[in-house]
Amino acid sequence: MNAPSGETPSVKVRAMAVLVVVVCLFGTLMGRLWYLQGVESQAPQLKTAVGEGLQTIYIPAPRGEIFDRNGVLLAGDRIEEVVTVNPGALAAHPTIANELSAVLGVPVAQVKAAIQNPQYSPYQPVPVATGVPQSVVLAIDENQSLLPGVQVQAEPVRYYPHAKTMANIVGYVSQITGSEYAADKSATCGPGVPCYQTNSQIGQAGVEATFEKYLRGTPGKEIVQVDSQGHVLATVKVVPPVPGDDLVLSVSLKDQRAAVQALRQGVLSARNGPADIASGYHYRAPAASMVVEDPRNGQILALATYPDYNPNDFLGGISVAKWKYYNDPANHFPLLDRAISEGYAPGSTWKLITATAQLDYGLRGAYQVYNDTGSFTVGTQVFHDNADSGFGPVDLSEAITVSSDAYFYSLGYQFWQMWAGQKGHPEYLQKIASEYGLGRYSGIQLPGEAPGLVPSQQVFTKEHDQYPKAYPDPYFYPGQEVLEAIGQGADLVTPLQLADAYSTFANGGTLYVPQVALAVEKPGNGTRPSNKIVKLFTPEVKDRVQMPDAANRAAMLTGFEGVASNVALGTAGTAFQGFPLSQYPVAGKTGTAQVGPDFGAVGWPKYIQDTSVFTSFAPAPAPRYVVDAFFEQAGYGASIAAPAVRQEYQTLFGLNKPAKKG
Repeated sequence: MNAPSGETPSVKVRAMAVLVVVVCLFGTLMGRLWYLQGVESQAPQLKTAVGEGLQTIYIPAPRGEIFDRNGVLLAGDRIEEVVTVNPGALAAHPTIANELSAVLGVPVAQVKAAIQNPQYSPYQPVPVATGVPQSVVLAIDENQSLLPGVQVQAEPVRYYPHAKTMANIVGYVSQITGSEYAADKSATCGPGVPCYQTNSQIGQAGVEATFEKYLRGTPGKEIVQVDSQGHVLATVKVVPPVPGDDLVLSVSLKDQRAAVQALRQGVLSARNGPADIASGYHYRAPAASMVVEDPRNGQILALATYPDYNPNDFLGGISVAKWKYYNDPANHFPLLDRAISEGYAPGSTWKLITATAQLDYGLRGAYQVYNDTGSFTVGTQVFHDNADSGFGPVDLSEAITVSSDAYFYSLGYQFWQMWAGQKGHPEYLQKIASEYGLGRYSGIQLPGEAPGLVPSQQVFTKEHDQYPKAYPDPYFYPGQEVLEAIGQGADLVTPLQLADAYSTFANGGTLYVPQVALAVEKPGNGTRPSNKIVKLFTPEVKDRVQMPDAANRAAMLTGFEGVASNVALGTAGTAFQGFPLSQYPVAGKTGTAQVGPDFGAVGWPKYIQDTSVFTSFAPAPAPRYVVDAFFEQAGYGASIAAPAVRQEYQTLFGLNKPAKKG
């Protein structure tokens, strides 16, 4: 039988097989195409995410800004042109260093050292020059063929608009040191985010250091893919940095500027005035300081020191020459904040302590008269008054106003007699001094504070035990207590401590921890400051002094007011002539602190000239300000320090008349 017409079964099978093969091939091609375009295109990221081809670059956070109490910017970031170089470019193109040296006008070695700085990541551009002028920017743009890998980027850079005026309070930032990094490298500012890298900027002085944890912000990070040679191939992920918080200070730029100006003028006045009678030389007046404090809460309104420094010198690394200048003794150590870090003999300003103690322990009534004959004798030792013939019969108010040393010498001897024979040595004068905050740290929110010294038998014994060669005699003699009663001998106070003590008396007995910061706030985003509080700093009570009763305290206050208002007898009466004391009564105390021989002085007599001191509060009896000033080797407190303090009050009370426009 013949088969039906058409294809045979074997042909159909073969055709179907061919069709299946074609479809499979087509499907395979389409699948491969999808794989190449989809899955395989993601392969580098997927592979490097679990392999060794990823590197993390940490991005510095913008630092928080610092403001004065009125919202004036004291420290911030400004955008500057920064020249950067790809680290691998120097190896590939060795002539880059020479070309860039010519453009920047710096030595080739300096350029190479900057590019090869090991403190920067090898996967990110390295800064070589900051704040370059527009001419350099144009030169780099026009010569890109000669400068491969060199770029100019606009970056935020720290700056201090009021530089020297605020330096000792604000401080400065600079690159973290090796020891600082070793101590802080484990600190984290977020999950897996270290606060510091080896090239981080960190606060080194002032509130920049104290409030570092608020100001530094949280670094960001950039994860990049690199090849085996370390070349960056792609950016995988970027986490932006979080700016640091802002800091608002209690300090007023206006008041601080006035204090700095008063110090500079006082120094010039001392140097150009009459010669020192004791040495025969003009006063050296190498250094000075001033403190302005609100006695109602302990807030610091001004904290000035002379000589000063420019914190902008430290940005990007301080030069060797500038560092040597700042640390040369011949320049009197501008980096030292004398308002908190230097101890001085307080002179007669210490009589606040002795007067309080005499009334507390009933040694002598406020209105009991003592006959000042011009000296006081202990055994064979004669202690002379500041007036050779003495002041005659004086009570406490008069003794303060005229600064009768003999009156207070006698009290010092009585205090020594009180404790010398008692077991355990309850040293009464020293106890009152400590309650006023002397001889101990104040707790101010600034680094580098000195504790001062209140001499006593305990102190002398301790010093002898620790340093027997330097302190061979461990005994505290009666003459030393006599001198202590007028702020001489071994007494040491910082200007801040003295301001704290007078603030305590002025407010009725509350010793506050001096306050520099008012608040930490969220970044302002153009608002200065933002008023979005992160942390608020409130007044903190450190101690309380039991004030004499109302009548006795009034007697002390009368004496302090007489210092400035009694033109004939007040030791600062001349300095405050013409000042509106009826409207703004000033109470205070002068001090002329004898320092002793200077055996290391070169080209000067072996004698350190007196320290000029004046401390005060106003308006009495309800003061808003305490102002004190210290001028080293400048003479009488009435001559230099008192006029400087008056000058500060002119600003505080708005008494300076604006200059007439021409």
